[in-house]
Amino acid sequence: MDAFERIPVDVRWKLAAREVSALPLAYRRAIRDGADDHLYNEVERAVWREQGRETGVIARAFGMPLGNAREVTEAFAAATRLLFGPEYRYEVDDLGPGEAVLTVRGCAMTARAKEQGENPLAACNACHAYTNAAISGLNRDYAPKYRSAICAGDAACSIVVGPARR
Repeated sequence: MDAFERIPVDVRWKLAAREVSALPLAYRRAIRDGADDHLYNEVERAVWREQGRETGVIARAFGMPLGNAREVTEAFAAATRLLFGPEYRYEVDDLGPGEAVLTVRGCAMTARAKEQGENPLAACNACHAYTNAAISGLNRDYAPKYRSAICAGDAACSIVVGPARR
């Protein structure tokens, strides 16, 4: 058994996800002093839009259905938990015709911000870029609407996934 195999699979996942959830803060610390806020926010959004597109790759690789709001929301949440680990805790419910609501009760990015003494709002820019790209990448007919956010001090994130406005 090589050294990597000595690390249990579930521990590997938790450690990898922990590092992914810390990336927005690492970028912010590394770049913050050398770039103005507008430039930094644009670069950060571009990086996290690319990460968000990976949810479509994951969903399609595992044959997740993506035909309606609930299916898109469930696929998004499952892929996000895969990427960000078990700290990402959520529920998916039907909201009305053609809409589903994702309630996030545990956010790894916000947890990392708090651990590192950063303002949890630092995760918001990355999260929105990731979520917007992910939802449209799963099904272009749907888009997220944000009703509450853990990073803004709310008890949970509430994201409605419904028909995209064109």
